[in-house]
Amino acid sequence: MDLLIVAILIASAILVYVLLRGRDRFSPDGKGEQSPVPPVTRPRNSGWPPSTLEFDLQARPGDAPAPKPYRLLNDAEQILYFRLCEAMPRMLVFAQVGVAQLAQLRGRREARKLSAMLGRGVDFLVCGSDFKIVAAIDLAWPTDDGTENSPEEEKRRALQYLGIPLIVYRPNQLPDADTLSREVANAIVHRKRLEAERSAAQ
Repeated sequence: MDLLIVAILIASAILVYVLLRGRDRFSPDGKGEQSPVPPVTRPRNSGWPPSTLEFDLQARPGDAPAPKPYRLLNDAEQILYFRLCEAMPRMLVFAQVGVAQLAQLRGRREARKLSAMLGRGVDFLVCGSDFKIVAAIDLAWPTDDGTENSPEEEKRRALQYLGIPLIVYRPNQLPDADTLSREVANAIVHRKRLEAERSAAQ
């Protein structure tokens, strides 16, 4: 009976030893003698990063050059806008107004007649303190086509049909505040004449 107990103890010790040795041998940390999964080795001078889990934080899409901010007015238009405000502090100046939108304010007949002007606009619209339109102002380079069918003349005729005088300046020849005040005053007189002609035609 004692021999049987001794044999069972010896067998148990051998089984524990085998199990522990097998665990160390096939452990994932590679501390055993041999591992069924071969370790990852890097060839010399391979240029691999120290760790495959490291990321290059210097090359993220967010570091790409930021696009230029979208602006309603370019440099020349901004200068002219502030000069208009300086020349006429009691008037209202609006930027980038569509001609078709102005036609709709007049009525359906005008909107239909000027439907071809959809997408065309004026750089500035000068209004009185009561929001009555005084004049339209554009910044434009001269074109080779100086005929009556040029885009500038088409816009001028469309605005004149609406009773709005158009003043055109060149981006490289911006007027000062005194000149603007004088020419807008002339435009007011011209507008009153256009309105009188419009009323007589009706």
